[in-house]
Amino acid sequence: MTLSKPYTVFLASLTVLTLLSGCARSTAKTQPEDLAPIKTIVVLPVEIGRDSQSSRSPKEMKGLEKGQILLNTLLAEQFSGREDIALLTPEQRDALEKDMIRCRTSAVVTICRTKVADAVLLCTLQRFTEREGTEYSIVSPASVAFDYKLIQAETGQTLCSGTFTETQQPLLDDMFQFFKKAKRGVKWLSAEELVRDGLQQKIADCPYLKK
Repeated sequence: MTLSKPYTVFLASLTVLTLLSGCARSTAKTQPEDLAPIKTIVVLPVEIGRDSQSSRSPKEMKGLEKGQILLNTLLAEQFSGREDIALLTPEQRDALEKDMIRCRTSAVVTICRTKVADAVLLCTLQRFTEREGTEYSIVSPASVAFDYKLIQAETGQTLCSGTFTETQQPLLDDMFQFFKKAKRGVKWLSAEELVRDGLQQKIADCPYLKK
């Protein structure tokens, strides 16, 4: 049986992707002896990015506020039962002096010493747009973006950082993301599902945060 040219190209693309994913898995990981001695971590409430905030529409701000609550909830779920990680409530954060609220180096040191922690985790939500439509038929897809920093209290050094940003695309639009998307199935995800997926990825990337 002779394969059509498009089908041959598709199989070749899958072969390349398989080889690439195999190479990625062989990347060396940070060894435990290379890590700074972090025994306790304080997680600050999620912040909404302030860049161009004045230009955001009421609808965008409403979405961000919803996403802020969601991301705080997911962080609490993710670190539930972890005795080495403590989450501050907004009320606890607001009780600190105003110059301690932002995650500057000096503020991080003060907050960590106050809560007897070695590091502070700060997450900032930049975008949270819900899909318009259903799982299988949409007008516009979900789109989310957030970043995080884990900062050592004593030195102000960034121990881990990362950014997650995704606007869901059709399964075959980007072949280099094919396997990642295929695991999710063919449905259109909600913004919550994207955030949950992204948070799990970022935590898995940081040896101080993953179990």
